[in-house]
Amino acid sequence: MKVEIWSDVVCPWCYLGSRRWAAALERFPHADQVETVWRAFELRTDAPKVQGVTLTDLMGRRGLPPEQVTTIFARIRGLGQEAGIDLRPGEVRPVNSFDAHRLLGLASGLGAGQAMADRLFRAYHSELLNIADHTVLAGLAADAGLPAGPVAELLAGDDRTAEVRAEEARAALVGVTAVPSFVLDGRPAVSGALDTDELLALLTDAWEADTARV
Repeated sequence: MKVEIWSDVVCPWCYLGSRRWAAALERFPHADQVETVWRAFELRTDAPKVQGVTLTDLMGRRGLPPEQVTTIFARIRGLGQEAGIDLRPGEVRPVNSFDAHRLLGLASGLGAGQAMADRLFRAYHSELLNIADHTVLAGLAADAGLPAGPVAELLAGDDRTAEVRAEEARAALVGVTAVPSFVLDGRPAVSGALDTDELLALLTDAWEADTARV
């Protein structure tokens, strides 16, 4: 079974979704026959490559009342604690995620997509690193076990630019308008902050449907 997950590194719900997906797979008896493919989706295509204001300030500038921002961030932090991850939404400084998506694509091709996704999520949401900075990305790639040569070549040029743009364009074609979104074996996209039980149910239903057709 092929499962495509559209997500953005800078999205806390995607980080939660990644952890919940991994937990669902651990409970799925046919996990060894599931291929997870990460697809690119940029929430802020105009985000800078240099860290600026915090997300708290950014949301305030967009007109959200401070008390509403506080409530939203408190909920995100609480859900992160439940999932065993440190989410710090009020402190992150949004940056462009395009090169991170290119790097994730390279990692996926080398069989290290999940490791690279995990490292990028933690770097941005927990360590508050600038995941648009090439030096930072090279270090994160090394942490995920990627070979230095291909990473340096990717970051020095525009490799995988076309692939990222194609994934973003395809998102609309398969019904992905928000992230995280899950597409199981070409079925309609399912989006939102699904919990582990809901993701496991998706897996089970898709597996049983595929098996019934054989």
